Amino acid sequence: MNLVTQFYQEIEPLLKKGHGNQRAVKLIIASKYFNSDQIMKLYKMGQRDFGENKVQDALEKMGKLPKDICWHFIGHLQKNKMNKIVDLFDLIHSVDSVELAQKISKKSSKVQKILLQINASNEASKRGFSVEEFLEKYLEIEKLENIELCGLMTMAALSDDPQKTSDTFQVLAKLRKKLNKESWKLSMGMSTDYAIAIQNDADLIRIGRRFLEGL
Repeated sequence: MNLVTQFYQEIEPLLKKGHGNQRAVKLIIASKYFNSDQIMKLYKMGQRDFGENKVQDALEKMGKLPKDICWHFIGHLQKNKMNKIVDLFDLIHSVDSVELAQKISKKSSKVQKILLQINASNEASKRGFSVEEFLEKYLEIEKLENIELCGLMTMAALSDDPQKTSDTFQVLAKLRKKLNKESWKLSMGMSTDYAIAIQNDADLIRIGRRFLEGL
């Protein structure tokens, strides 16, 4: 059994909700520290979604790898890199301001799918909209030309307390429910906390180290 298949089998018990119904969770392999050969090994295992943090590294890998890979941008997006990033990534997870969304809309020649990054833990060290700012601004972003707002992204609180981590992820789940946006995707959960994220309705999980160590 390959690494990708094994992972999906391991998380299967976490996906059961309500009366035993299952929902889909998509694995995005955070490939920041992976070279093209390592990504190709995972591609041959059936993996198609990869997340990159740096524009230049992503561009280099894109030029060498199959065209049917779905590329996610999951790092901090610098405004001076905008010309390089638009139209290349299937989904940008880390839009953390109205200004950034406006720039993406202006630079993109097609409809760019984005997620809004929420600072759900209210930590000064983290980027993203506060809940209050998000509720005030999201409609403005939804109206932008060349933008499709597909959901929300967050990172867990810096804590060893599983309940605190769960509370952070619950912020996004509650926002989706509050706004009746069932189609929105929630991107949350990494190598150390993906199980808690799945239990709190994550749709997209971003994991790197586990797969890098397994290759």
